[in-house]
Amino acid sequence: MASHARGSGARYRIVCYERSASGERVVMDELGEGFIAAVGTISAGRLRGELLSAGSEGLQAHLALRIASEEQLARFIAGR
Repeated sequence: MASHARGSGARYRIVCYERSASGERVVMDELGEGFIAAVGTISAGRLRGELLSAGSEGLQAHLALRIASEEQLARFIAGR
């Protein structure tokens, strides 16, 4: 995972768009002191992706735990 360290007080704006045949729409537009972002595609059973993060290690650790939470995993499995 690539990490981008900045001085204290840095803020990051993350804007994520969903693109489809019918157009483009913003699905996230948030400002914060850190982020973990990933984008990927699975093709022929292989993941190709990019990952970038920034912010304090503590904040990134909390974000990673939230991403990997049991609740989110349960929702993912239930939706299959």
